[in-house]
Amino acid sequence: MGNVVNDLTMYIFIKNPLFYIFIIVVIIIMIFNKKIIGGAGEYWVKKELKQLNRNRYLIINNLTIKSNNKTHQIDHVVISKYGIFVIETKQYNGYIKGNEYDKKWVQNNKYYINNPIHQNYGHVKCLEETLKLPESSFIPIVCIPSRANLNIKALKNKVVRCYDLNNTILSYTKEIIEDHYNLYNQLLELNRTDKETKKEHINHVKQINRMNEYDSNKCPQCGGDLVKREGKYGEFIGCKNYPKCRYTKRI
Repeated sequence: MGNVVNDLTMYIFIKNPLFYIFIIVVIIIMIFNKKIIGGAGEYWVKKELKQLNRNRYLIINNLTIKSNNKTHQIDHVVISKYGIFVIETKQYNGYIKGNEYDKKWVQNNKYYINNPIHQNYGHVKCLEETLKLPESSFIPIVCIPSRANLNIKALKNKVVRCYDLNNTILSYTKEIIEDHYNLYNQLLELNRTDKETKKEHINHVKQINRMNEYDSNKCPQCGGDLVKREGKYGEFIGCKNYPKCRYTKRI
């Protein structure tokens, strides 16, 4: 009798159109998981930045500009008399350990992730070249909206939580920019929003990630050494911790 009831319940559940909507939603989340998580982090940072005085702090979200034939996508730029704040948002989970000089940080004592301070430094250099301003005009900030457990040693670079972001920005009170409205308008004009530029930037990021993986000689999944192996279809790079870790990539 119990099996009949269970079968009937399952039949009714499957016939319900909400079941298929649920399945589609789950599939979409699995495919676009990183984008969804990253978008959530940027949303909270945007919400926080909106609380700043709009006359003193001019905000550009998702700025994409081109410099030296390379595209740079910057999550948030805040232009003010007190400096130009270049903000990189990272929605991490778990335990994150590292310092400002490491090429990679460690996540959960197991995975390696690119150091966002280095990434943000590239954004600063791009803006420095574009706006013809000295590096001292820029304040790089890495903002982490998530509840990740952070153990980051950074003295020269700011790594802050979302709730500390505005206080960090407001702590700069010395006026060093003469006409921040003009700089704001310059960046708005340079902002590339066309699909072709977005696609070019994505391909550029993928290329950098591949180079970083190869140069580090460390497995991005478990941190083990990467070694050259011979397979059915030729040589490839694999993790030394195989079969525990099955990370591979083509040469």
